[in-house]
Amino acid sequence: MPCDLSGKWVYASGDGMDALLDLLKVPAEKRPTDPSSTVEITQSGDDFTVKTTAADGNCREAKFTIGVEFSDPDIKALRGVEVKATPCWEGDKLVLKGSGGNGTATREIVGGQLVMSFDIMGTKATRFFNKA
Repeated sequence: MPCDLSGKWVYASGDGMDALLDLLKVPAEKRPTDPSSTVEITQSGDDFTVKTTAADGNCREAKFTIGVEFSDPDIKALRGVEVKATPCWEGDKLVLKGSGGNGTATREIVGGQLVMSFDIMGTKATRFFNKA
């Protein structure tokens, strides 16, 4: 049975995000000057709502269902292009797989923290969140 990711999570630390943003060609003016954010996940069976609030108050919300392709609003906001992803469970990990097969974003609970791992065309980054 997949784990329950529901709850409010506060940014603790991260690694590799600059290299990932460089790879994705995210313009400097769209890059956060403060990496901290709060993620609120509501999970009901296979349906998810993920609300991300940046340190500057900017808020984005993604709604998706396991197995159903969707357009990721975070990527569109940062890169200005629409990227589709399909969410699935891999054990206790929630994995969003990019439609071109070029990347994944994974959410899982490790040692009481929400860990978000990105692997885009071989470039990896990780963000760690503590339960609020």
